[in-house]
Amino acid sequence: SGEKIQIANYLCNGNYAVSGSSKACDVVAEIAKPEYKARMTVKLAVAGAFHTDFMAPAVSALEEVLAGVEIKKPRIPVISNVDAKPHSDPETIKKLLATQVTSPVLWENTMESILSNGFERAVELGPGKVTAGILKRTDRSAECTNVEV
Repeated sequence: SGEKIQIANYLCNGNYAVSGSSKACDVVAEIAKPEYKARMTVKLAVAGAFHTDFMAPAVSALEEVLAGVEIKKPRIPVISNVDAKPHSDPETIKKLLATQVTSPVLWENTMESILSNGFERAVELGPGKVTAGILKRTDRSAECTNVEV
């Protein structure tokens, strides 16, 4: 369509979310099956083009809010979806939170990082079992319990 679109989420091998103009998303949906052998495409009902450059205008406002928030050093490192690495420095965590607004979610890399660094089991909080399903696609032996809240 010539309109802008970006990958917003690398969920797991073969499962990605894109965000962009409605026309560009329609084109991706049309060509995904015949050209890329996609099993299916699903249009998600979301409120914005999160994790893409479309969200750049929101970054400075978030940085301003984060400047007034105290983040303490976590007891357990926070693994950022920006770089799939563990972080413990509060200022770094703040920067990564702001960066995440316009950066694609590296969920696949995050899962691989967790699984290769002493992972024992996961607990998914909330409705559905999306995270558990993605974890199982990454490693079939991974243990994950779902707690609906």
